Amino acid sequence: MSQLEYLVALISIIVGLGLTDLAQSVRELIRPGYAVKWDGLPLAWSAFVFLFTILLWWNGFSVLENASSAGEAGPRFLSYLLFFFLLYLCCAFALPDPDWEMSVAGSGDGSVPAVDLEAFYFSAGHRRWFFGLLTGLFVALGVDNQISFAWGSMQDRLVSALAIGGLASASAVPMFTDQRWAHWTAVAMTLGLIGWRAARQILF
Repeated sequence: MSQLEYLVALISIIVGLGLTDLAQSVRELIRPGYAVKWDGLPLAWSAFVFLFTILLWWNGFSVLENASSAGEAGPRFLSYLLFFFLLYLCCAFALPDPDWEMSVAGSGDGSVPAVDLEAFYFSAGHRRWFFGLLTGLFVALGVDNQISFAWGSMQDRLVSALAIGGLASASAVPMFTDQRWAHWTAVAMTLGLIGWRAARQILF
């Protein structure tokens, strides 16, 4: 195996662990025997984290390949390792785990485990960690992109700065307000920006 293949394999393991954690949380919500009070916001953010993880992983190979050919594989790999570690934590915090369900959201008579997704989503701990990690990820991506585009065109740097800045701003808003309209605006903006980015890569 080449050095690039080793690097991509390690990043792929981290991606697999994060998506597995997210899938396990979904499984716990839909399995029989649990009473779930559904809410669209945590599900929408989970969909965003899933799509963003896939998109970043897909782009990671070409970025690391170019860096490897230019003799810069080490620094680029370390930055991508940080990105995917933060994404793994975002996957882990996106939906409640079984222990949170049992300790925070009990059922009426104590016989059926229950989970309230709205209560979980708006809890201070979830908002602080999930959106703090997501905002930190986007800030780190923005800094890395500006360094990468240092010798690129001004248009490329501007587009990257606007897109990443929009994502960082949208992900930071939910930390400071519990207004549902603000949360829905933020998740719609992030999903829209990621959809635009994905469509731009496919079509252009």
